[in-house]
Amino acid sequence: MSELPAFARFYMVCRKPSGPMSKTEPRQRYSHLSDAREAAHKLASQNDAPFLILESVEIIRPGDATEGRLL
Repeated sequence: MSELPAFARFYMVCRKPSGPMSKTEPRQRYSHLSDAREAAHKLASQNDAPFLILESVEIIRPGDATEGRLL
């Protein structure tokens, strides 16, 4: 699998799942890791809970049959 090019990458923040039925519902995209870190720190402090930073790694489109297909 190839990495996404820099222009296609983004980050999202969500609460750390607490079990198999937990929902992670990130709602905002961040273009820079530093912005996502800042948001995660703020949310963790406000909610007294751990938060994760998620990163996009691959694009899958309807009808794609193989792994690693990018843009």
